[in-house]
Amino acid sequence: MKESFEPKFKSKLGLGLLGLRLSIALVFTMWALDKILIPEHAMKIFTGFYGLNSSSSLLVALGITQLVFISIFIMGLWKNVTYLIVLVLHTGSTFSSFTKYLDPFNNLLFFAAWPMLAACFALYLLRDHDIYTIKILSQLK
Repeated sequence: MKESFEPKFKSKLGLGLLGLRLSIALVFTMWALDKILIPEHAMKIFTGFYGLNSSSSLLVALGITQLVFISIFIMGLWKNVTYLIVLVLHTGSTFSSFTKYLDPFNNLLFFAAWPMLAACFALYLLRDHDIYTIKILSQLK
């Protein structure tokens, strides 16, 4: 690769990975808010997809914890751990919906989980190139 091209490529790759991180965080944020704002809905999801019974107060606490975690993820901190956790959580979510994929035309929206899973995987693999983090932003001052 030409040396003059490399900074431009790094910048474009960094922006692409930032876009992946923020869009993944948006989905996780909505899932967390669902637990906090509509715990009854989250209870149905936990029972139906994961076979777990949980109280609304437990789900609210889990949602708040998830928001804290997502904030750390959005800032791009501790990438080796946070990006892997996001990948593992979304993998579990995707595969817990397996029966929905067997009736595809009545469950088309569930297929959106697959490109998001690929995005989580790509973000994890390329985490060292995800340069637009809170560390970089704080250095711009």
